[in-house]
Formats: sequence, C-alpha cells, structure tokens
Amino acid sequence: MKCAVGGSHLRVFGRAIHAIARISDEFWLDPIEKGLALRSVNSSRSAYACVFFSSMFFQHYCSVTVSEVHQGERRLHFPCKLVMKSVLPIFRCLNTLERNVEKCNIYTNVNDCHVIFQLFCKHGRLNVK
Repeated sequence: MKCAVGGSHLRVFGRAIHAIARISDEFWLDPIEKGLALRSVNSSRSAYACVFFSSMFFQHYCSVTVSEVHQGERRLHFPCKLVMKSVLPIFRCLNTLERNVEKCNIYTNVNDCHVIFQLFCKHGRLNVK
C-alpha cells in the first residue's frame, strides 16, 4: 500500500487517529481497493470504531504495490495492526503539523513488515517515522 496525504487533508487524517485512540491502544490499518480504513475495537469488545478514507481523499493511493503484484497472480489482503503509542506522536500537534508539513506518505511493504510515515516538511526537510 502506498498513499499520499496533502497538507490540508492531514489535519482530518490526524483527527481520525486521535478519535480512534480514544477507543483502544491499537488499531488496524486496512488498505482496500476503494480506500483506506482505520479500525479499532476496545479491550472488552464493547466499542468499535471505523474511519474510512476514500481513494479520492488522497493525492495518490495504491492499495497494492508493484512488488506485491509480482509475488503472485491473486491479490492478498494485508491489514496491519499498529500500536497507538507509535503512531499518535506523529499526529500529536495538529496545528503545527498542518502549518509545517506539506505532504505525508504512508506506505507498507510485504517483505519487511513495516509501515512507514514520511513527513515532507517545508524548506525541504524530511522526517521518517
């Protein structure tokens, strides 16, 4: 999966992360063809949250990367379980983030099992989380 969130939409994406953080300390990043879903269930399984971002929300969205296509003819579905402690600091201060970040790339790779958040800041700075 590879997607790019523009600066104006980054605040909305960050608010969704904050809302899901109230439900549980972990969430699922679920890329599908139509868009990206963020899902979370609390520990007692009494509350569920799902925020769906259509592919039109992103500047660029691809649910299957080139390396994943060449691994086989059938498409595999890879939702990623992430710990909120590792993702929430990226979107901690939404005002500063919106002011200083031009674009955020989010991508995964099946081979190395990582989700990478690249923040392209103004003045040519790049932060990788």
